[in-house]
Amino acid sequence: MFVAPSSPDIRTARMLVSRAAPGNFAYAACTLLVGALIAIWKEHPVAWLALIVVQVALGGLRFRRCRRFEMLYPSDPGKWIRHFRLASLGLAISWGLLTILITGTYGVGSELVLVMLVTTGLGGGVISALSADLGMVASVLVTILGLPALAALSLPAPQNLQLSVMFGIYLGYCLSQARIQNRQMRAELAAADLLETRSRELNVAKHQAESASEAKSLFLANMSHEIRTPINGLLGMTELTLATELTAEQREFLELARHSGRNLLSLVNDILDFSRIEAGRLELDLQDTDLRALVGRTVDALVVGNAGVHVPVTWHVDETVPSLCRLDPLRLRQILTNLLGNAIKFTRNGSIQVRLRSVPRDEGGVWLEGEVIDTGIGIAADKLDAVFGTFAQADNSFAREFGGAGLGLAITRQLVVLMDGTIAVTSTPGQGSTFSFRIAATVSPRRTAADGNGSTAEAAAAPGSGLDVLVVEDNLVNSRFVEKLLERRGHRVQVAANGRLGVEASGAADFDLILMDVQMPEMDGLAATRAIRQREGNNGVHVPIVALTAHASNEDRDRCLAAGMDDYLTKPLRVPLLDVILEQLAGPRVTA
Repeated sequence: MFVAPSSPDIRTARMLVSRAAPGNFAYAACTLLVGALIAIWKEHPVAWLALIVVQVALGGLRFRRCRRFEMLYPSDPGKWIRHFRLASLGLAISWGLLTILITGTYGVGSELVLVMLVTTGLGGGVISALSADLGMVASVLVTILGLPALAALSLPAPQNLQLSVMFGIYLGYCLSQARIQNRQMRAELAAADLLETRSRELNVAKHQAESASEAKSLFLANMSHEIRTPINGLLGMTELTLATELTAEQREFLELARHSGRNLLSLVNDILDFSRIEAGRLELDLQDTDLRALVGRTVDALVVGNAGVHVPVTWHVDETVPSLCRLDPLRLRQILTNLLGNAIKFTRNGSIQVRLRSVPRDEGGVWLEGEVIDTGIGIAADKLDAVFGTFAQADNSFAREFGGAGLGLAITRQLVVLMDGTIAVTSTPGQGSTFSFRIAATVSPRRTAADGNGSTAEAAAAPGSGLDVLVVEDNLVNSRFVEKLLERRGHRVQVAANGRLGVEASGAADFDLILMDVQMPEMDGLAATRAIRQREGNNGVHVPIVALTAHASNEDRDRCLAAGMDDYLTKPLRVPLLDVILEQLAGPRVTA
């Protein structure tokens, strides 16, 4: 049934506006055209002119309704749709009256044929324009086609019945088409509703996911700080104790404790890195890097610091590799460390080789192609695709011989992808595995004094001496560790238990270097640094301030530098890096 709704929803009304607007003055235009072709205006000038005036007025009313829709409809939807319907129905009646006038004047002839053709065209236009409102389109079609059918009944037989039947059939066809188009429009609106609902749900889910990710990142950052701080104390005190006179048994126990502490630190670093990668917050820090020194130090550090090395480990950097390449040395070292550490863990006989070569890249620069080859237990063919998965291992059984969290290779793959590269593995069970990777790098034109002369670390390793150092640290174990470490190197140390005390101490005495923790009570390290820098701005003195914190992300480093710190060290403290800082930064103060 065709039922006219009292007031269609705003989306249906908008469809009426967009579809009906082009036909607002179509009736007046058609009346003018018919009058010009068959000279009805000469036969009935007053009636013809009156119809045109009415059509222009009704078309203007509908035009204004359409143009001011967004302002008029929301304030009074019922009034808007009533005016629109009355205008549309009035236009249909005016055209029906014109067909009656022409039929009564000319009877059967070319004039009637012309009017019938225009009428059928207007009927088709009504279907397209008004089908969004099924009740309105039905009333307009009955009017615009029914009045000509009634007028045809006044013609002589048999033309009267023939024409009336033709109009009746066409009217039925138009009504069925209107219903079909109305269903299609309703389906489009339903689909739009569903899409809008899904879009809102996705926005809510996206917001919740972002909030959860932010909360997780904050949680991991805080947990990383809380875990790194005691690890720093444990490893630091273990290192200090190992430097004292010990029995062989005591040294063995402490070395095992140090090894366990380093494994725990590695696990914490892996979890934090994986979280950053997963959140898309891990960024590369590009630097000019001596790859030969980097590979050599990485291999040496693993071999010397790993008690589980049972086979010789060799490395070779091909002569095709440039002296200096611009890339992120920390992430390349992490890739090599993970792959080489994996090889050491699974290789009991034979050897391990690390190789690095370069090939030209189409975009300029080079591809660095690395391989870590071992003769270990190997990986079964059906496990090769799983080894790079998160928390995945080739052997997940409770009886497996080799432990681990299963994050190393997953992080390695993500780091390689971040460096625009690829990674793959080939393996034969019982014979060994080869992990090969390719990363992008650019060739640096600058050379350093260390090129061809060994590692720059050796040149920087000599610690400073006789410096006045302020250690601002709230953790008693960590402050004691750093204090003893510096005193053994011949420095004079003062400790402040929080940022406020650190600001006061730095103003009461002259220091060559300030080691500043970040997370402290009363005043954190960032606020303390800003306070010190503000005071220095008045006296023209600049004391080097180095962050010493368990917060280990690039964002944390940027915040420290932005607050006015000169450098950044993470906990657990790596003593060689501190020695480099002492050498480079703890010199004579710079005056403005």
